[in-house]
Amino acid sequence: MNSATKQIPPSADQQINPMQVHSVSKQRMIGLLTGFAAAVGYTLANMALRQMAKPADFDWAIWVTAQKAIPASLLTWTLVLNNYRCGRTAFPPRNLILPLIFTGLTMQFFGNLMFQYALGFIGLAMTVPITFALLLVSGAVCSRFVLGEPITLRTLSALTTLMIAVVILSFGAGEASRAILKEATTFQFILGIIIASISGIGYGVCGVVIRKNVRNLPVSATLFLISTTGVVAMGTLSFCKLPLERILATTSQEYGIILLAGVFNAAAFYAIGISYRYLTVTQVNMVNTSQIAMATLVGILFFMEPITPWLLAGVFLTVLGLFMMGKH
Repeated sequence: MNSATKQIPPSADQQINPMQVHSVSKQRMIGLLTGFAAAVGYTLANMALRQMAKPADFDWAIWVTAQKAIPASLLTWTLVLNNYRCGRTAFPPRNLILPLIFTGLTMQFFGNLMFQYALGFIGLAMTVPITFALLLVSGAVCSRFVLGEPITLRTLSALTTLMIAVVILSFGAGEASRAILKEATTFQFILGIIIASISGIGYGVCGVVIRKNVRNLPVSATLFLISTTGVVAMGTLSFCKLPLERILATTSQEYGIILLAGVFNAAAFYAIGISYRYLTVTQVNMVNTSQIAMATLVGILFFMEPITPWLLAGVFLTVLGLFMMGKH
């Protein structure tokens, strides 16, 4: 073929629209910032929830979970009603109502309740890493098969680094938790690990459902049923299981701490909903692993959990994994 007439295909750079690149970069930045904001909010909420944890007290965990869900429900309903007033899409279509309610039940019973219950057994610095270990795995697997989201080599490398960090932090957090809960038996520690693992799987699966819906619906339209389910289901269960005198015995200080946890949780819940709109499930979950390092520092600074080489190494690998993810 004559070189003068040979057709040279346009390069990749020539095929990319600069405006599209800018838009994608902006969306990615929004996703990263809201994901990190959610991690901060959840850390502050978990700090308050740790103060309310009572060892082996399942009924109390139900009551705390029910109260914690109220601010998130109020926030999302406010946004939903405002969208309705302004003539914007406010509610999900009818065919999604039951799936979202089921998602809410899964998140409340297998996510939030199990997390709160685990705190009473193994403490903050151990519950958070174990929960995230299962969240990362279940979220990545479910998003791959349900949403078809790819796991690139760089993402897999960052995910592997974060998983190693989670394992190392779990070793270190085990020592920290034993220093706090000296009276805990081996059975209670094993039970706490199992409960935290269930929580992580619950969060991972629900994150995929949220991601699937917020791409086409307002964030509030997806989240209000999930949060409202928490208030109704957990509130009803609380009044069925707890004696009325125990509910009335809740002090104003306890209500204040639970309310504070609920406010931080509501802000984090909405922020992570926005993050799911712009990032894949795996990316959002990896950003949220910064909670592990934050929870470790909170455990050390506020709950006198000791500093160990395991914790320091785990925090370092967490930062490294997030850096690798950010370079993707």
